[in-house]
Amino acid sequence: MINRQRQILSLTPHHAATLVDVLRAWTQQKGDAVGFAFWQDDKQVHLTYTELDHKARAIAVHLQAMRWQGERVLLMYPPGLELIAALMGCFYAGLVAVPVYPPRPNNNITRLLSIGEDAQAKGILTKVSLENSLKQVSKNTAFEALPKVATDSIILSVGEAWQNPQLTADSLALLQYTSGSTGTPKGVMLSHGNLLHNLGQIYQRFGHSANTHVVSWLPPYHDMGLIGGILQPLYGGFPVTLMSPVAFLQKPLRWLQAISQTQATTSGAPNFAYEMCVRNIRLDECLDLDLSSWELAFTGAEPIRQETLERFATTFKTYGFRREAFYPCYGLAEATLFVTGKNKDEIVFNHTSQSLVSCGSPSDDQTIIIVNPESREPCAAGEEGEIWLKGASVAQGYWQNPQETKATFQGALASGTGGFLRTGDLGYLNSGELFVTGRIKDVMIIRGQNYYPHDIEAAVSQCHPALSAYWGAAFSVEVDGEERLVVVQEVERSSWRRLDEDGIIAAIRGAVSCEFGLQVYGICLLKPGSIPKTSSGKVQRFACREGFVCGGLDVVFGWELAHAEAQRRREERGEEKEKIVDGLIGWLRDYANHHINSRLMDERRCISPHVVLDFGNKGLLGMQVPSCYGGLGLGYTDTIRIIQQLGAIDPTLALFVGLNNVLGVRPILMYGTDALKAELLPILATGRELAAFALTETGAGANPQAIQSQAISDGDGWLLRGEKIWSGSAAWAGVINVFVKHQQGISGFVVRRGSPGLRQGAEALTMGMRGMVQNTVYLEDIPVTSAQVLGEVGKGMNVAQDAMMYGRLAIASACVGGMQRCVQLMWRYSQRRQIATGKLLDHPIVLHRLQELTCAITVVQSLVMRVGKLLDAGETVPAEVYAACKISAPEFYWQAADLLVQTLGGRGYIESNIAPQILRDARVLRIFEGPTETLCGFLGARVLKQGETLQNFLCQTLGAVEVGTRLRDAVDKIRGRCFDGANITVQRWVYHQVGKLATEAILWAVLDDKSAINWVKHRFDEQLQEILSFNTDNLLFLNGQSLVHHLNEYTKTIGDIEQNLAGEAQELDELLRQSGENPQFIPTTADLPASSEIQTWLKTWISQKLRQPISTIDVNRAFAEYGMDSVTAIELTQDLQEWLKISQPLDATIAWNFPTINALANYLGEVTKENAVPSDNNLDDLSTTDIAQLLSQEIAIARHRKPQMK
Repeated sequence: MINRQRQILSLTPHHAATLVDVLRAWTQQKGDAVGFAFWQDDKQVHLTYTELDHKARAIAVHLQAMRWQGERVLLMYPPGLELIAALMGCFYAGLVAVPVYPPRPNNNITRLLSIGEDAQAKGILTKVSLENSLKQVSKNTAFEALPKVATDSIILSVGEAWQNPQLTADSLALLQYTSGSTGTPKGVMLSHGNLLHNLGQIYQRFGHSANTHVVSWLPPYHDMGLIGGILQPLYGGFPVTLMSPVAFLQKPLRWLQAISQTQATTSGAPNFAYEMCVRNIRLDECLDLDLSSWELAFTGAEPIRQETLERFATTFKTYGFRREAFYPCYGLAEATLFVTGKNKDEIVFNHTSQSLVSCGSPSDDQTIIIVNPESREPCAAGEEGEIWLKGASVAQGYWQNPQETKATFQGALASGTGGFLRTGDLGYLNSGELFVTGRIKDVMIIRGQNYYPHDIEAAVSQCHPALSAYWGAAFSVEVDGEERLVVVQEVERSSWRRLDEDGIIAAIRGAVSCEFGLQVYGICLLKPGSIPKTSSGKVQRFACREGFVCGGLDVVFGWELAHAEAQRRREERGEEKEKIVDGLIGWLRDYANHHINSRLMDERRCISPHVVLDFGNKGLLGMQVPSCYGGLGLGYTDTIRIIQQLGAIDPTLALFVGLNNVLGVRPILMYGTDALKAELLPILATGRELAAFALTETGAGANPQAIQSQAISDGDGWLLRGEKIWSGSAAWAGVINVFVKHQQGISGFVVRRGSPGLRQGAEALTMGMRGMVQNTVYLEDIPVTSAQVLGEVGKGMNVAQDAMMYGRLAIASACVGGMQRCVQLMWRYSQRRQIATGKLLDHPIVLHRLQELTCAITVVQSLVMRVGKLLDAGETVPAEVYAACKISAPEFYWQAADLLVQTLGGRGYIESNIAPQILRDARVLRIFEGPTETLCGFLGARVLKQGETLQNFLCQTLGAVEVGTRLRDAVDKIRGRCFDGANITVQRWVYHQVGKLATEAILWAVLDDKSAINWVKHRFDEQLQEILSFNTDNLLFLNGQSLVHHLNEYTKTIGDIEQNLAGEAQELDELLRQSGENPQFIPTTADLPASSEIQTWLKTWISQKLRQPISTIDVNRAFAEYGMDSVTAIELTQDLQEWLKISQPLDATIAWNFPTINALANYLGEVTKENAVPSDNNLDDLSTTDIAQLLSQEIAIARHRKPQMK
């Protein structure tokens, strides 16, 4: 608890006239003491008072030589110690400091330019590391001509020539530009006297002393971050530990860790920061926290909410935080910073419908009154009005703005008493304590920053031509205790009936984010002429807000962030992201040279742990996860570029990273609940845990609809039961996305490592990709709840198919890099290898192969990059295009890998020469995420049956009308030529061939390169000719009997060999083994109807479902000929299972395994009764052995059956 009786130590320079005097005094009295520390990447850099004094004097000498005394200079620095040195350097030189956020590449600098112009800045102070980027963003602007001084390049020894500028308390120290109007910025003029008076108030009211230690992550450019976080510790002569705001926002736990590790006594932030801690910090992360030293936790800058403070105090009480440490306070930039604060140890709450927190009372030399803003008469106690104040901390006014200065700083009561600062805030006094209730102005306070509606409205009105240039409103609403931005805007009459809703929403969000760094919570596009207005024609923001909240607006299209978070992220790729990606690619290349040994990982069948850790630290495992969850927030194109690079380095690593991003993280990011995302995304994005995808089963590979694993109802949740195979990274994963079937369909669940019933099985000994573990996963009645559901219950295949589609794009991207690596090695070898005729490179066969592969690389790279750009632009890409990516890229990559081995000759067969591993790794990509043959059949069937989707994409989205027309004409020819009387076997062959043809068409449609266009056109024509020259006599389709005959002949010729010689002992000695085994689930099977009855049921089902006259249904005709697809096949299986009343799920592929009514009915009718568990009625017919076996089975099941709660 703060001891309010502490005496201010004699060292406190409260009689100093300027901040220069303050630092000089501390330098003389305790120069070697550390005054400032900055945390970055878990490391601290320090600055003593003497070091700061030396730096400040050196900077001042440099600035004094420029004869700028009394002038304004912009301070453009990232958070850190150099900003503090520059600030003090300005004071030491007698300059007026104007701290501003440094510009970011590809970011609108209109506000910075406005500040620079308003302040009449003479120059810019910055760091060497920012000089180049500053020059780039300032090109062709007023900043380009301003002198720029990199203060960290100034030699310290020049400081010996420093001359004290002889400032006074009235000397202007800095202009404080808070967030607000970008069009007409207002710089608050703060003198040294203003600053010292306010710092003295803070020192006394906070109970600070020489023993105080502050931690601050607040933005160091104004208000609490600058004055409270930097100048207050300087004033008091006690240490401060600083952090970047980004460090806190990325991981709020860092704030509390800093307090704990430094045993800080004072720290604070706006209300939202405490809320973020409660929401985002997991308790298992807090085990080492010690917050017992935290004596004063101030909060202000935005409405203070009792609920937030109570939740924070309750949550962190276990770790030493005391509720009485909270210190609500009130302040504003126009009063330097601090206005009122508590003088007691407990918070006083006003228990009304909306709990308000007292902000305390002013100091004795400050006056606060509550005034009716209309009559300018003082309000009675407890009556709400505008907050007016007077005192030595009140600023001198707005820089070069006498009109606004008069209106704000020279408020006068009706009685004539004047000299008051009109805050624009609403509140009331109760027993001398201030309660702040809102704003009299339209200013929105969001996360402690001020935003003016008309600025946001102006930006929105200009961001899209379909929006009205005049009629719109911006306001804030409270969502979960936090103020969020809403925009309503009328649309133009010429546009409202044919709106590009997604494009407009993206434009509004982008404009607001770019201009103001704000996230839009809600957007309403209104019918022309419908926005609420006053009688004089002004937009009524309050009425717009009420209409939004109550649903009373005439909305054409509405969008809310809460509903849109589960949709695909659309991020424009800008220079900033491109630089990040370029940096990552450069890092990967260097890292691959020095820290990756692919052969070693391949031989050991394990990715080196340091690689996984380093990839996680670099963000490669959460590339598309938004930055608010700790990810890189990259778009699709940027992600593709990185995966291409990984494909060139090591296909195993490319697959590992792609799997984690696409199959592991994406389902959670796109379909997880908010709570699930908040819990898992931060640990997955940073690689602290891996994620896996469990869909494939023994009987469900290329056809995932055939999965047999089940979700069995269990109270309010389910029990997951089944077995998954070949799940990549599952044995390493902390999170597995599991897909199972149940009565409502197929559902996806997120299962954490350590869940009861989750058991990892044996690793599959794969031919390639050996560094990445692929293993069996056993689901032995894993309990799950609705909170773990991905998407909607029963619609899990939507989640899985979404992930697999993007997985196909990722695989194609990796293949591009792999192909480039193959060609690179072929070229390197062939230009050095001498053969009898000269260089191998000069051989026409080698040249032809290189040319072919170069064209293949060009077409596939064009396809994946075009898809990435479309996705970034918010366009919909049909499933056919993802299939084409997966069909083409792995096939070309396999050819490239095979030709690499062939080109290297004998050297291509030597493991140490890279090629064999590339060949083995490349092979599996033709199978993962859908084998080539399956996808070709799918694509061909889609083109032949539902070709409009692909036609629209080719002709409209890509603008490739010629290609679309050629493909449509070709399909018409094929349909007429090959489908006339064709049987199902021929039909499937045609599907496959048309799939290959459509793939060539899609590759053709995305190309710009002339030579590549000619190459792919030739392939298209060849493929079409092959299909049109089709003749059943050209195809050798062996029937079952002839195939059996051939196989029997082989057995006679070579025998039937199965090696049984024992290898290494793998099992634990039985004397060391635990007793008991894991029994398998043994379902019961009822007696089935006769095959004739089943035939009748099947004919009736087909007649009803596929709309076929029952008289035309031939029991020997294939289901596919009646129009059955994979979806209706699943429906048939489920309906058939229910009709037969059997407990064991039927194989979802049964309609394909037995493709006619006759075959399926005979199979079901001949199911052997010995596989059925006998009923009670025939137990008497069983032998003693039979009964013993049944009893042991039942006991085994009972042992593993969970007890049911009654």
